[in-house]
Amino acid sequence: MLDKVREIIDSYGMLNGKKRVIIALSGGADSMCLLDVMLALSHEYNFAIAAAHVNHCLRGDESERDNLFVREECRKRSVVLYEKRIDIAALAAERKQGLEECGRTQRYAFFVQLAENEETVIATAHTASDNAETVLLNITRGCGIDGLTGIPPVRDNIIRPLLYCTRSEIEQRCRENSIPYVTDSTNLTDDYARNKIRLNVLPELMKINPHADAAINRLSSLAQSECRYINEQVRNILEKNKTPCGYSVSGLLNENDNIMPSVIKTAVNENFGITAEKKHVDIILRMIKARHGALEIKKGLLAVIKGDDLVFQKNNTNYEKPFFKPITPQPDTEYSFCGKKYIFRKKGSEKDLHENKINKKLLYLMLDCDILSFDTVLRQRQSGDVFRPYGRKCSKSIKKLFIELKIPEHRRDELLLLARGHEVLWIEGIGSAENAVPKSSSYIMAEVREKDE
Repeated sequence: MLDKVREIIDSYGMLNGKKRVIIALSGGADSMCLLDVMLALSHEYNFAIAAAHVNHCLRGDESERDNLFVREECRKRSVVLYEKRIDIAALAAERKQGLEECGRTQRYAFFVQLAENEETVIATAHTASDNAETVLLNITRGCGIDGLTGIPPVRDNIIRPLLYCTRSEIEQRCRENSIPYVTDSTNLTDDYARNKIRLNVLPELMKINPHADAAINRLSSLAQSECRYINEQVRNILEKNKTPCGYSVSGLLNENDNIMPSVIKTAVNENFGITAEKKHVDIILRMIKARHGALEIKKGLLAVIKGDDLVFQKNNTNYEKPFFKPITPQPDTEYSFCGKKYIFRKKGSEKDLHENKINKKLLYLMLDCDILSFDTVLRQRQSGDVFRPYGRKCSKSIKKLFIELKIPEHRRDELLLLARGHEVLWIEGIGSAENAVPKSSSYIMAEVREKDE
């Protein structure tokens, strides 16, 4: 067993640069075996040992027994023990979670809190048998290839040194080395899905193949290798098609159909931190092919096609559209809006105009002097607004222009423009229209700066 543990530690660099290992200690055979093994290897790998125990308060006196047992065993071995007591039943009811989900979330939150520096890792006692059960459980739920990967040997600052060892090997080591442990009575019933797999399904499979658990773990290992490659390709696709607002629909349509479900799942996870269901992935893929549509993946979490962008956005019902009262701007007068200040300064010499040659950069700032007249208004966009970009020889609606320039929707009402009626002469961040560029030595220099500058 020590050789198997050394192999997985070295293969995955579990202890590289680590000076402390905290054992997630329930008191069961797996975790007590892990404590014994890691104590045996602590001098070889030069790390200190501590333990962490969470009392879920779910089994009455039995939970208290486990807590006292762990405390006493750590005292005998001079191992520092961190304890936490949580009423999981009450918390799960309050948060409308299942007991298993709530318990796991709280345990790992406690572990992460303990492993607050890079020199500390948490070691959990997951075994090859646990991994086989996880793979079978995922299959019954209709998983993809990522579900076949099972339990990862390393995840962030969590390591699993017993993942190459079966439960029978662990029980044998406990017998041979007189390692005491307690038994969780709920593990002996098939009230939970995992227990049904452990007590009923795996034994039947092992009648067909005595090494069925090892075969399932080989499948898991192969799936991990393939998933690593797929994830690299997915990461490249998302990076290549990233836009200021989301992801390019045209670009995604050029990608291989077979990898697109993984691309969408990863995009949803990166933007919202949740796992998308297959039905949601399928709908988003249809939206991409149709180049339109919207989907509420979860309450307040939306996937929307906007122009040529697939956008993942939160539906913030508290968002208030900013309002700027339209005014006729005056030279050298300052106006404030959305944390910015605007000022239009009149310039006027041949030297100025010569030095400020009209080019794309300066058209962001320069306008014809006659622009600021009684019928010119500084305001936000309006329906029906049209803009003729300098040098483009065509007019565009403001809506189409903003979409073409990939300006996020929530930013569009934060940009001010100068207009006569619906003829837009200048747009903040975009510049002057064709008919608003300077025609003489007198011109207006538009300045937009952050308010605190």
